[in-house]
Amino acid sequence: MRFAAVDHLRVHAFEDEAVVFDPLSWDAHLLNPAAIAVLELLLEAPRAEDEIAAFLREALQPEEQPQASAHAQRLITELQALGLVRLSEPTASENR
Repeated sequence: MRFAAVDHLRVHAFEDEAVVFDPLSWDAHLLNPAAIAVLELLLEAPRAEDEIAAFLREALQPEEQPQASAHAQRLITELQALGLVRLSEPTASENR
């Protein structure tokens, strides 16, 4: 499975946090640094969960790196629940 950020989001950063606004639903969310980093990654392009875990592994402190997969899974679930991330349609090359 691949995940992507929804297309219409507006992101405004404040030091270590960011406010994400959805103009379709008028929902706004304050995200912590880890959540905004994952959301920004998914705004660039759809990613698989293991790609997100690898991204987090590089950003985490060495003692936290073994939990990168669990962090990725939790962040994806939370961002989906907020309506900021969705499942991405597979590309033609992924369907082969």
